[in-house]
Amino acid sequence: MNSTMLTKVTSVIVSETPNLLVVASEEGQKENAQEFAALEASVAFATVKSANEYSTEPSACQIAAAPTLEEIENEIAAAAQQRIEGALRELNETRARIEREGNARDAALRAAQDRVKKTHAELDGLAGERVEMERRAQTFLTGDALKATMEKIHLAFNVRQLELEDALALAGADVEEMQTEIQAALISDALELQFAAQSLELLETAAPDVATAVRLEATAMENLAAAAQAVKGGLLRDAEVLLEQAKAGNADPAKVAEVGQALGEARRNQTARDLITRINAQADQIGAVRRIKKLLDEAEAAGVADRIAPYAKRALQVAREGANARFAQARPIADHLASEGFVPVVGDGRIEAWKAISSGSRGHGSSWTLDRVIVLRGQAWAVETPRVPITRKELPERAQHSRWSKHPPVSEAAAAN
Repeated sequence: MNSTMLTKVTSVIVSETPNLLVVASEEGQKENAQEFAALEASVAFATVKSANEYSTEPSACQIAAAPTLEEIENEIAAAAQQRIEGALRELNETRARIEREGNARDAALRAAQDRVKKTHAELDGLAGERVEMERRAQTFLTGDALKATMEKIHLAFNVRQLELEDALALAGADVEEMQTEIQAALISDALELQFAAQSLELLETAAPDVATAVRLEATAMENLAAAAQAVKGGLLRDAEVLLEQAKAGNADPAKVAEVGQALGEARRNQTARDLITRINAQADQIGAVRRIKKLLDEAEAAGVADRIAPYAKRALQVAREGANARFAQARPIADHLASEGFVPVVGDGRIEAWKAISSGSRGHGSSWTLDRVIVLRGQAWAVETPRVPITRKELPERAQHSRWSKHPPVSEAAAAN
């Protein structure tokens, strides 16, 4: 009966699902139900595990959680900054400690050397003190008292001499020992600094951009103070470079703005001084009026016109007086040229003589050439001929505005002469 019932048990495994279907007759024994349930669970677990082991596609949550290259780069840069800052801080602390220890050793050595000098001086003066004491004893004592006192003096000075000699030897030994220790410490300190510098250099080589930013930030306040000092000393280019380095190092914005204002004011003052010097230079020379006006335009563009205005006013007055005097000298020459058929153009210390070269009356279809130029050299006027012929179809504008451009034309015979 039992074997017949067992043959009625049917197991079906569906390939599409990991579930094990078990069908049992109602007459089957109930104690086998737990075994079939366990078998079904094991088959389902094995199927799921197998699917997980052979899956090569990333899940959606994994794609969403993957960091970007920029995030990785920022993380590395932050770590590099931390390491470089630590190495730089360690190097600075090591350098400061070595400097303090070196100063302490130097102070101790100087004190020991002073003790040697002082002891040596006392030892050198001991003989003189002994002679002086013996002289006083011989002056005030006689007989046995003098003899006993002299013996005491000899004994006391002998003891004192031995003490000073021992102290001098000890002080000398201390000096030699300190000098040896200083030499050894210098070598040790140099090696320690070299090791710290090499460690920092290794890190900076791996991340030069980060290293530059760290150094600028570490020296920002020093650069700012140096920039302020350079402004006071008139070194404006150095101050500008130092100020830019302080800005790059994220120095205090308020202090940066303060130094920047001082630098701008110093620049304006320097520009004003330069312009005043150029304005006052040769204010009575030829062309001074034109040069001074150009300098005034530069001052206006630089925002210092109000500072140089008084100096420019005086210089312009001198320049105009000189130009008027030169014009008075040039006027008779221009009148003479006009009478000969030329159109003179008078400038400051310069006279151009334009001449009609084609047929026809002047100003009506004529061509013009620059015949000569008369220039004031010192106190005399010199005639110059253009190296290259200059010809115009019409008079240049400056010649048309000349007061001699409307001069009555002379006869062709007079012009030929």
